[in-house]
Amino acid sequence: MENSANIRDTALAASTPSASAGWYAVAMLCAALLLSFTDRLIINLVVDPIRTDLSLSDVKISLLQGAGFAVIFALAGLPCGRLADSINCRNLIAAGVTLWSGATIACGLAVDFWSFFAARVAVGLGEAALVPAASSLIIDLFSPHRRGLALGMFSLGATFGTGAALFIGGVLLGWIDAGWFSSVPSIGALAPWRLLMILVGLPGFALLPLLLLIAEPPRRHTTGLLALSAVFGRLLANNATVLRVCLVKGVLGAGDYALIAWLPTLLQRAYGMTPLEAGSMVGLAITISGVTASLAGGALSDAIARRWGMRTRVVLLLGCYTLTIAGAASILFADTGQQAALAFAIWALGSIGGYVVGHVVMQENVPNEMRATTIALSLTVTALIGIGLGPTLVPLVVAHGFGGDGKLQSAMGTVSLVASLLAFIVIWPPIRDGFRSARARV
Repeated sequence: MENSANIRDTALAASTPSASAGWYAVAMLCAALLLSFTDRLIINLVVDPIRTDLSLSDVKISLLQGAGFAVIFALAGLPCGRLADSINCRNLIAAGVTLWSGATIACGLAVDFWSFFAARVAVGLGEAALVPAASSLIIDLFSPHRRGLALGMFSLGATFGTGAALFIGGVLLGWIDAGWFSSVPSIGALAPWRLLMILVGLPGFALLPLLLLIAEPPRRHTTGLLALSAVFGRLLANNATVLRVCLVKGVLGAGDYALIAWLPTLLQRAYGMTPLEAGSMVGLAITISGVTASLAGGALSDAIARRWGMRTRVVLLLGCYTLTIAGAASILFADTGQQAALAFAIWALGSIGGYVVGHVVMQENVPNEMRATTIALSLTVTALIGIGLGPTLVPLVVAHGFGGDGKLQSAMGTVSLVASLLAFIVIWPPIRDGFRSARARV
């Protein structure tokens, strides 16, 4: 399978778009991913004001953070992936950006739990199209030995988006509190958290014309969509590598979203930080770790693929998930807000590195006809397990495992540690196969 894929990619090299067109597409898609994560996660910075204004419990807030977004994100993921394998990916992405940007603005206008929940559902529906379609575009725009770096650059959008949601959100809240927007008609008198939602939803509309300048690359296949039976066959091939990577992304996602959803609140409740201080600290932690993991993970995986073959990329996940275990354990024992943020940075270094490497591993273990579908499947699993359960598990563990609101940090550490240990166990068989493949090439 690997040899035939290499031959096909080499034969089609002449039809690959120019490097400048490829990197322009990566830059615009990275910007779209940044905005998607900003709009997805901005709610985490204003949990307590929303809870107070709408009279919500922590569990209801967690549903807005997680399940409200994740359910439709999961349900729409696979259909969007199948669409991306058969229609113009650029236009599908543009439609998604339009929908989620408008829905983020609608979050700021919500009057109760259910109207907020409906707006979050629409955010999830719009974002479901982005990563499958963008991944398919990037794979067709770059040669096999540059895909790791290209996908790593694209994933920077998630890193900067997570940091931007917290850092820029904190800055905007400061400006709002200072009265910078008080004279703006219609919205100036809104509560700060409402105005914040509206302001972060607007940039998506400015990005649309730039996205439409991306040149759709020629499809690297002519056989059309694979039958579902063939899709399932590829998921189970090579010791179920693709399926296992999908599963570990979901399991580890529970830890990701448990920490991202509640760390800003922990820093404010337990360590007395302001929203700006909490957002800046978490944003700095995930940005530094994310940039390092995205670029180093992509480039290192390319180097390993060139030296020992593409099937050995997966061994890098061993180091990535070891880091997540160390980060989760450190959260349990952190005594200050700075220590908690540093522990989160260690977690993020491993988690984001694993995301980038796993992304390429999945793409290289399936034919071109199902690349977007494969990514969509991983996003569906991540949405159901990670986004859907992660934020809600924390208050549930607090209530039923530790018996009090003062144990938020212990619950966060417990959820993330269990998630990282499970991910390590699930991914071990493909890692073992990767080591065997590397030894055979020595």
